[in-house]
Amino acid sequence: MTDYKIPTVKELRSATESGGHKFEVVSLFAGGGGSSTGYRMAGGKVLAVNEFVPEAVKTYKANWPKTEVLTGDVRKISGQDILDVIGRKPGQLDILDGSPPCSAFSTAGSRDKGWGKAKKYSDTSQENVEDLFFDYIRILRDIRPKVFVAENVSGLAKGVAKGYLNQILRELRASNYEVSCKILDAQWLGVPQKRARTIFIGVRRDLWKSEFKGRLHPRPSADRPTLSDAFQGLTFSDDDRKQTDVKRYAIYKLLLQMQAGTSHKKRFSLKKCASKGQAFCITATSGTIGAANPMHWDNRAFTVSEVKRIMSIPDDYVLTGTYKHQVERLGRMVAPFMMKAVAENILRLGVLNADTK
Repeated sequence: MTDYKIPTVKELRSATESGGHKFEVVSLFAGGGGSSTGYRMAGGKVLAVNEFVPEAVKTYKANWPKTEVLTGDVRKISGQDILDVIGRKPGQLDILDGSPPCSAFSTAGSRDKGWGKAKKYSDTSQENVEDLFFDYIRILRDIRPKVFVAENVSGLAKGVAKGYLNQILRELRASNYEVSCKILDAQWLGVPQKRARTIFIGVRRDLWKSEFKGRLHPRPSADRPTLSDAFQGLTFSDDDRKQTDVKRYAIYKLLLQMQAGTSHKKRFSLKKCASKGQAFCITATSGTIGAANPMHWDNRAFTVSEVKRIMSIPDDYVLTGTYKHQVERLGRMVAPFMMKAVAENILRLGVLNADTK
């Protein structure tokens, strides 16, 4: 059994909001706070974030009330606006983080057929979401942090989306950064979930050292927690039973025929997880009861408490809205343990020790 312990929100506030932090971060497209939580787990202080989805903003503020939240469309925010809020000059910030909306590059669906069109994103609709990565780059050039970390779905590095990937890399490198891009899987970074993501990491050229080459991303760990490890101590209430019951839906009969740890042969998004393995990827639609999603080996949906553990989110993390809204918010997050591993690796390199103040 692997020891799987997630620090509480209360513990993270105490460790990083009273002057004991190791580095400072600003996060764009922060969602409900997944990547921010990971940075805090690594000892970082999140100075400010940007998020435009009202329910995500509400969730973020409920957990991190001392962090400045810049709401609204990122396309209307400048890097100087952010610097004014955090009281820093260009070049002083340690890490600029960002997770631009990535549904246009998902490996599910028609992908490129939807590029450039208005898309439903959580409770809003927005056009050209795939172009928001370039707004991240615009703000990066204004703030000039020591390091940047940007996250996107693994589909960005596959098929016709590679054209976007190459354009993004060109623009990042033209911003005066040495850049490395890799697909990382959260299951090898302490998360009990198969969750592949494209991670860009860049070091400003005046801080770059030759020994950093090939070392910007964390190495995989052989110690992988299972769902059985992750769910230790959780209870299953009557309310949980009602919320996760799928017996009235067509997928229930399919689940009964499936072995744990497998995907359905025809409905490929219907997956039955195994207690001694890692969960299949939790997505924004995983809270839609009756839809084909990763399911519990007991032929039901996962509870909100279980999804928190699958995502490495603290048990006391406040989530607003219905079951569907809460799981959607979790499914859109970056798994904190994954970002913790990224941040800790950057700290080990020593690049953040450079004094540019």
